[in-house]
Amino acid sequence: MVRDGIDVSQYQGEIDWERVKEHIDFAILRCGYGQDIPGQDDPTFKRNADECTRLGIPFGVYLYSYATDERAALSEARHVMRLVKDYKMEYPVYLDLEDPRIGRLTNEQIERNCRVWADELARNNYFPGFYASYYWWTSKLTGALFTRYTRWVARYAEELGAEGFDMWQYTDKGFVEGINAPVDRNYAFRDFPAEIRAGGYNNFERPEPNPEPPTMNYKVGDHVTFNHVYISSDSSIPLIPYMNHGTITRVVPNARNPYLIGNGLGWVNNDSITGTLTYLSNPTYRGDSLVDALTQIGVDASFASRREIARRNGIENYTGSARQNLELLRLLREGRLKQ
Repeated sequence: MVRDGIDVSQYQGEIDWERVKEHIDFAILRCGYGQDIPGQDDPTFKRNADECTRLGIPFGVYLYSYATDERAALSEARHVMRLVKDYKMEYPVYLDLEDPRIGRLTNEQIERNCRVWADELARNNYFPGFYASYYWWTSKLTGALFTRYTRWVARYAEELGAEGFDMWQYTDKGFVEGINAPVDRNYAFRDFPAEIRAGGYNNFERPEPNPEPPTMNYKVGDHVTFNHVYISSDSSIPLIPYMNHGTITRVVPNARNPYLIGNGLGWVNNDSITGTLTYLSNPTYRGDSLVDALTQIGVDASFASRREIARRNGIENYTGSARQNLELLRLLREGRLKQ
């Protein structure tokens, strides 16, 4: 989608943004020129930025550069950041490259200076770019740096006739109702608002990613062990349970704690579940020895193992008494002995 906008400075005077809003999709505002000196702020910038913010007009900014060394380039970066720190801008922060003093530098020196400026902006989470004439783009701004950042070209013609540019200034003699002077007009070919908002650039907060819903590793009827429970399906406070195992009786998809244990023992999640309980079964055993019955189905029948099995089946203080063993045998024959 191509968007139609303007770029303005003090030379457009006091703008009636209420009227302008009806005729543009975006605006690029000059914030100043040169190094970080308050006397080089554009005197109309604050009002223009405040009005665009108030009226919801998407905007970006540009700074007219005359930096001829890296120190000056760094100061120009800080100049921009001082002026825009309180604004959320949906369009890039541009460096305007057209000053004759810059034009007399070598291409390599221009690139070094621009790298200092752009990298300082990017390091502070702004979305930098460069503006220049088509002649400058094809004869001076030829280094690899200028393919890393967004490119805005001035070329006054019926057709742009070139590729690799995200914005095109197609005239400097435009007219927009609400501005009492000729104004530059521009087409933007890139969805800067979506990209800048999504990336958290230009003083926007980076959106929180949509969390992946938890995988449902368990289902109703599973008997699980766990190390803590929660009072509700959305609680974040773990509690120590009075029992460390139970049957899942309800599943709430996408909840923080999706599994209800029993009829209200608590809620658990994949992280608090430590394992599942399986049931041992030996329905054909006819004897009265728990050790033999367990050994017959390949289960460890040592006293320590039997004590743990007893605990999982509600028998605390297992001593190996006949009464305890017969109860465990009954559960084993019925296929309900928790392992």
